[in-house]
Amino acid sequence: MATIGHIGKKVVFETSDKKILNFNKMQRTVKGRWASHPRVGKKPKKQFLGPDSDQITFTITLNAEHGVRPRKTIEKIEKLIRTGKPQTVVIGKKKVGSNKYVITEVSESWETILNKGQVVKIICDITLEEYL
Repeated sequence: MATIGHIGKKVVFETSDKKILNFNKMQRTVKGRWASHPRVGKKPKKQFLGPDSDQITFTITLNAEHGVRPRKTIEKIEKLIRTGKPQTVVIGKKKVGSNKYVITEVSESWETILNKGQVVKIICDITLEEYL
């Protein structure tokens, strides 16, 4: 098994002969907070207020054909949202950013459902925000 990374201990991204759970389209946003002050006859004056919280977004595919249990995995992600417990995000062997993150949103697309409601494939867009 090759571990790609994880969100806390609940969601582990890995690849092996038996299981593939990875992510794609990962984006990290690092930004500052700015105020704009109007001036008569001039362009507005900018004032730096400080750093803003970092944000991470990515897409994961939960596919039973790749050894993943889609419903069980999505329930773990939903539980992290509902409890609001901050998690360390790791890619490779390095933490992403210097702080923990909370999952603020997941958008689920239930792509394949078989007889008796067995879910085969769910595609999720996940948003995490830095926890300070």
